[in-house]
Amino acid sequence: MAGRFIDVEVEVKFAQKPGPPTSFVWEGKEHRIVEILEFHRRLDFKSAWWRRRHRDWYRVRTEEGRVFDLYFHRGPGRPYWVLLREL
Repeated sequence: MAGRFIDVEVEVKFAQKPGPPTSFVWEGKEHRIVEILEFHRRLDFKSAWWRRRHRDWYRVRTEEGRVFDLYFHRGPGRPYWVLLREL
C-alpha cells in the first residue's frame, strides 16, 4: 500500500474505554480523530503463545483531513499503539 511509512509507538486517547481512539499524540502534537474509516481485528492462534500478534487495526481521518493507519498490539507482553503509516 502506498503512503508514508512511519512505524512509531504513539500515545492514544479515548473518550471512553472500551471504545475507539479519539486522538493520538505524534511528534509532540495531538491529532484529533474525526472518523474511523476502517476497523478490523487480527487474532493469531497459529503461533506459539509467546509469539502471537493479536492486533486491532484502525484507518482514521484526522481533523486536518489526513488519513493514518494505527494498530493496537495486544498480544503477549505489554500492550501498545503504533502509528504505522500516513496514506
